[in-house]
Amino acid sequence: MPKGEVKKEKISGFKKKLIALKNDLKQDISVPVIASLGFIIALIWRDAIRSTIDHFLSSTGLIKQAYIYDIISAIIVTVMVVVIMIFISRISRKNEEEKDK
Repeated sequence: MPKGEVKKEKISGFKKKLIALKNDLKQDISVPVIASLGFIIALIWRDAIRSTIDHFLSSTGLIKQAYIYDIISAIIVTVMVVVIMIFISRISRKNEEEKDK
């Protein structure tokens, strides 16, 4: 094989590796960015829900017992998030098993 073709093959292989690296970086970076954006959305909704509950508690005169509602809402949200996490992890595991086959 002539030297020119060997160099072209090496360059082609190097380009393929760079493209694969670029795709991996995009994939690795996209997950935390999307998670961060989701966290921002969650914080905004938290403030909106908190304001609504505070307004409701103030208008009903239950503001002195607000901590109880904080505990109840924390428990409800925790249970919901754990269920969602279990669901997502099962889907992820199923996808990994399908890739391995």
